[in-house]
Amino acid sequence: MNIDDYKLSGKGVYAILKKKGVEFLYHANTVLTCLTFIKEKALLSRHQVESDGLLQSPQKSDAEDKKYDVWDCVFLDGVDLHKKYSRANKYGPVLFRLKLELLASQTVQHIHVTKTNPWYWNDRLPPEKRYYQSLEELENDYLTGKKLDSQIMFTVRNPGREIKLNKFLDSIGIDEPKIPVTIGNGDEVYVGDYARNAIKDALNKNGLGHINVLTRHQNTIYWCACAINYNYLNLWDKTEFKRRFSTQSL
Repeated sequence: MNIDDYKLSGKGVYAILKKKGVEFLYHANTVLTCLTFIKEKALLSRHQVESDGLLQSPQKSDAEDKKYDVWDCVFLDGVDLHKKYSRANKYGPVLFRLKLELLASQTVQHIHVTKTNPWYWNDRLPPEKRYYQSLEELENDYLTGKKLDSQIMFTVRNPGREIKLNKFLDSIGIDEPKIPVTIGNGDEVYVGDYARNAIKDALNKNGLGHINVLTRHQNTIYWCACAINYNYLNLWDKTEFKRRFSTQSL
């Protein structure tokens, strides 16, 4: 397939999302991978991180991403999936909230929008079932209840280092579960505090200390399964729990 046949105008996508009330673009990831983004002062594709010998957490979709030519893409959502589905985001507890204006900037000339998560693609799925072919088709589907919006992803292909955090990052949200963990020096801390401190420290060290760091569910009464999700992982899937919150490569 010719991937250029499925590129949409960044400004056109911006106009659609703006009309639908979308305020931000979202990218969720692990603590380790987000620390790399902060140190590099840019949102990077997994290909870029790997090519530059930087640190990132493994993802179950890595093999499929390489196979279906989305390895050198940055994936963005138009909704906060944690908030929308009242559960922890499987991609990680750190959420980069980016300005929607990214889509209308010179940085992003074109966007490829997926109809489903590439994790679910197979060789029999034709290109027109993978990507939107027109702005009209996207507008007809997105945030209308016709499709599962979490499957519709906005991908920036071959972004290099152009999605600069000091230009496009509005704020960072962090899940902060009150689960005690023992860190390298033997001290016991809450894993959420550990993640927040690591992110805040990295921002300050890399000239991004002005970026606001938000705490999810702070001082609110809420119904969300995230606390259950994280406690389950801590008890029954330590490897995944560490993958999401560790500041070092496992």
